[in-house]
Amino acid sequence: MSMNIRVLTPDRVICSTTADEVVLPGLTGQIGVLDGHASLITALDIGLLRIKLNEKWTPIILGGGLAEIDRNRVTVLVNDVEELISLELSEVTKELENATLSVENATTNKERLDASIELKKAIARVEAVNYLS
Repeated sequence: MSMNIRVLTPDRVICSTTADEVVLPGLTGQIGVLDGHASLITALDIGLLRIKLNEKWTPIILGGGLAEIDRNRVTVLVNDVEELISLELSEVTKELENATLSVENATTNKERLDASIELKKAIARVEAVNYLS
């Protein structure tokens, strides 16, 4: 049995499809969702949303948000998503290294916060490339 998933931003529908399994980037770790999951509303962190259909995973990079899970329906509300157009492993690995250095070299709280957000995005990009390849 499959479930319905919709990913929405304030101005458009990113995807509306069926899935066998969904993995969400929760604030305290990944949340796996299968058909018949208990009802739940949860906050989402910056990270990788994965949708599995017919043994194939589709990754979507989220900028944080909320998810509502209700038995066989998952609704994800986010401020923004990052398009996965032509990501190269060497390129995203270099971005990850730069983001890690930025976190290590940050001197103010604002610099650390901004650098940690970029680090989360870089990690999600590397994970997405691994799922796409």
